[in-house]
Amino acid sequence: MDIQGKRALVTGASGGIGRACALMLARNGASTVVLADIDEKGLADLAADIGRLGAEALTETVDLSDSAAAIAMYESAEKRSGGLDIIHNNAGIMGGPPDFPDDNIGRMIAATQINLIAMMIGTKMGVDFMRARGVPGVIINTASTAALGPLPKDPAYAASKRGILAYSESCKPLHAEFGIRVVPLCPAVTDTPIVAKDAAWLQPILESIRLLTPEEIAREVRRIIEDDGLSGEAVVVNNEPLAQ
Repeated sequence: MDIQGKRALVTGASGGIGRACALMLARNGASTVVLADIDEKGLADLAADIGRLGAEALTETVDLSDSAAAIAMYESAEKRSGGLDIIHNNAGIMGGPPDFPDDNIGRMIAATQINLIAMMIGTKMGVDFMRARGVPGVIINTASTAALGPLPKDPAYAASKRGILAYSESCKPLHAEFGIRVVPLCPAVTDTPIVAKDAAWLQPILESIRLLTPEEIAREVRRIIEDDGLSGEAVVVNNEPLAQ
């Protein structure tokens, strides 16, 4: 899919991967970028940057841990944009701190709601929107390499991200049936605000790798959008080891 002239939605847009992807879409000719996040000020700042790049920026302030609010946001984004062609379900949080098994049940539930349930809502509704309009589209769901194995200090995060893989991979037949591609994206450790850089268990990992940048992930998102052959299979972006 050519990004030029397309209408897109990015959740978790105010910082990190979401911000980098929203800017990438605007730079590559998206006509409208809907920016969704709980951070109202961050959205306003990003909308100004998007506008300077020549794209229309629409903001949606939303708490995606509230499923009813998530449903309302996707409905609003579809209506306000004139019809979404690209959806990047990117919003996510960690299950801690504190680390498992001392983590908070409320935080665990919120991580599942934001990371997994909101992604399922956004994917399902996005498919419905695109089918109703009879157009092809692409839905990218940010998972993580944490989905590929155990994460003993944050099992809620790992479980939610593995759920994203299962849901997204199960959507593969939509490509042949309706021209709608659903692609799970699995970045490794990326330099974003949700990474608990002061966590003791993470220190040995951080000392051995080069952190990915949000801009590197945005480049992968662009590649996914533009490669009409990608559907269902996870796109994994790994860290490079630091030279010894």
